[in-house]
Amino acid sequence: MRQRVERGKTLLVDGPAYITLYSGAVRAFGANIGVKGQVVVRFGKRIPFEAIEDSEVEILLGDKASYEIVDGSVIPLSWEETSEKILSSSNKVKVAILGGTDSGKSSFSTYLANTALSRGRRVALIDGDLGQSDIGPPGTLGLSILVKPIIDPSNLQPDDIIFVGVTSPQSVMSKVIDGLVELMNKALSLNSDFIIINTDGWVEGRDAVNYKRQLIRALEPTFTVIMQGKSELKPLVDSLIEDGANVLLADVPEKIKKRDRETRKAIREGLYRKYLRDAKIRTVPLSWINLDGILSIKGKLDQNLKERFEEVLGGKAIYCEGKRDHVVLVLKYGTTLSDEERSKISASINAPIKIIFEGDERGLLVSLEDDKGKFLGIGIIQSIDYERGIIKIYTNTEKIFSRVHVGRIRLDERGNEIEIVGDPCRYVLQQRGTVS
Repeated sequence: MRQRVERGKTLLVDGPAYITLYSGAVRAFGANIGVKGQVVVRFGKRIPFEAIEDSEVEILLGDKASYEIVDGSVIPLSWEETSEKILSSSNKVKVAILGGTDSGKSSFSTYLANTALSRGRRVALIDGDLGQSDIGPPGTLGLSILVKPIIDPSNLQPDDIIFVGVTSPQSVMSKVIDGLVELMNKALSLNSDFIIINTDGWVEGRDAVNYKRQLIRALEPTFTVIMQGKSELKPLVDSLIEDGANVLLADVPEKIKKRDRETRKAIREGLYRKYLRDAKIRTVPLSWINLDGILSIKGKLDQNLKERFEEVLGGKAIYCEGKRDHVVLVLKYGTTLSDEERSKISASINAPIKIIFEGDERGLLVSLEDDKGKFLGIGIIQSIDYERGIIKIYTNTEKIFSRVHVGRIRLDERGNEIEIVGDPCRYVLQQRGTVS
């Protein structure tokens, strides 16, 4: 359908939708869109198109998509003021953006990036939101060096990705902090002089505040922008000011799109499918790769150890491997262990024993990396044949990989999220038969 948008008004579009500008001029998050310009608004995303002139657009709406026209700009005045303060610094600038879920962090990051680009700055955008990733698949941290204005960061080509393997930072705070520092240093090495670090939405509560304080201390940003609604983030603001951070407050937009948990999950699933498009099964010997993360197997069967376990368990044991500080024992799918069997297993080996059950690896999301640790792509473990020492991975990565880092996200064959798993080693048997 064709829609006229008068100068000074804003067309708000909720995706999935496809927008084509037929006449006039509009801009989105500070990025100008000329005649014949086309924009895809993805599912779960709201994009404001401000009419700089009287304009006419064609709108194609997908399932449950919608649009409305509102008076004036939906970009808060505080965004312009905050951006001007940041851009008044002529030196290298690092900006950390903090705020709750659906507070406008990504939108402000986009607006700030476009404004900086228009002033001739060399802009790098770092995405630190594991659950709602814009650069890279869910469960990762991403970096992109910008060469032109952007409207949706999910369309950016990543320059570097760090796989974390979960969708929230609570259990991996140190890894996230270290990863963001690494990406920031990478951006600096690529000659960026304006670095924007967009963070996750975990900001309320003592643990969240302590985590964000650690993050800001590690990043040492020139400015810390907090997307402040009412006063819910006052503890965070006060703590960062106490730490000496240069805090700027930006308003949460009145027309912000709130997404429920199911919508956010559906967005992640769409991204998994995007990064697994045209995937196929690759079969690789375990001895060719370093399999680590929550599942660490070298593929080197210790036949003597296996025989000792078989004396206790019979045919239940299918694989056994000795590690530096423990033993890995793999049991057949569906196996149960009695208390007596656990005690006998523990008594037979003078080392802690981690027990894995065949099939528990199925569906786990993995990062495929080269011998230098460079991210090549993601995959889904289809199966591990422990007896033959072979792993099957569903991936579209055709490059040679030497490391498979196993995360905690389990997907089905269609890329739907099933669960975030704990340690696949269901039992850790210590000496003297204790179980932890």
